[in-house]
Amino acid sequence: YFSKTPPAGMTFQYKKAADAEWTEIDPSLVQVDMNTMTYSYRIKGLVPDTDYLFRSTSDKDKADEKVAAEVAFRTYKGNAGLYNLSFDDWVEKDKAWYPSSDLNQHYIWDTANPGTASLGGVPTTPESSIVIKGKAAKLKSDKVFGQFAAGNIYTGRFKSATLSPVGAKLDWGVPFDSRPLALRGWYRYEPQNINNGSYVANGQPDFCQIQIFLTNWSGPFEISTGDKRFVDTSVNNGSIIAFGDLISQENTTGKEGNNNGYIRFTIPLQYRNLNDPTYIVISGAASRYGDYFTGGLGSTLYLDELELVYDPDELTPAEYE
Repeated sequence: YFSKTPPAGMTFQYKKAADAEWTEIDPSLVQVDMNTMTYSYRIKGLVPDTDYLFRSTSDKDKADEKVAAEVAFRTYKGNAGLYNLSFDDWVEKDKAWYPSSDLNQHYIWDTANPGTASLGGVPTTPESSIVIKGKAAKLKSDKVFGQFAAGNIYTGRFKSATLSPVGAKLDWGVPFDSRPLALRGWYRYEPQNINNGSYVANGQPDFCQIQIFLTNWSGPFEISTGDKRFVDTSVNNGSIIAFGDLISQENTTGKEGNNNGYIRFTIPLQYRNLNDPTYIVISGAASRYGDYFTGGLGSTLYLDELELVYDPDELTPAEYE
């Protein structure tokens, strides 16, 4: 507004583009910022994947029979999920476990297992006993053929192991075009003291990491651990639309009153720009610095019953902010 004081009765009207009638917001609910001379209102409960219009109005506009310019927008697809966020589905192939029921139809999740199974070990396995519900993913850091291997899981695909330099090539990310507010789920962590590698000081408890980010990539990102080529998740990377993570050294198993040693977590996504998402990455690691062959032998992270949160009412005010 451009007057010295906020116009009386200023508010918004909105509707589906296909509807004839407008819905008007009670002016007493509109938020006024006297410093920027603006007013705003957050609308809840819009229909996903739908065209809408909104416009501003005030008592004077109505008296003068003035109609403000209409602004068009379209809501994103709502409640879009990912296959097997519960980690209930698993299939074994060539001695390697995959978080899927059918790799021909559902190849959303992968691990380092395809590269380590032939060497005699699989760091990530299904868990049927220590769970919240159904099955869980058990990520355990161990040595495979004399080399430290962190238990891990991620959306994408394992490509190949590399011998020179030692490591692996992975495709991170799967197609995704919605805008969730947060990742929620359950985790249980049993860290061991770091006793392998030199990326961080040995002797301290290991770190687990759970992260989620949305990107506008044109395809998956090829990680090469041997070449130390990883995703830059800093704010300087404009291709990262939203990011959130959880990093912890806490042993959750001794907490009273929790569920089988699990803690419920919420990772809010911090949006950095308004670009349209094309890919999503969700990953978990029992040893955060496993890519650098650093961690504690036996550190174990369990993940179960993940979900993407879209409703702001399901978040605390701090999480929403």
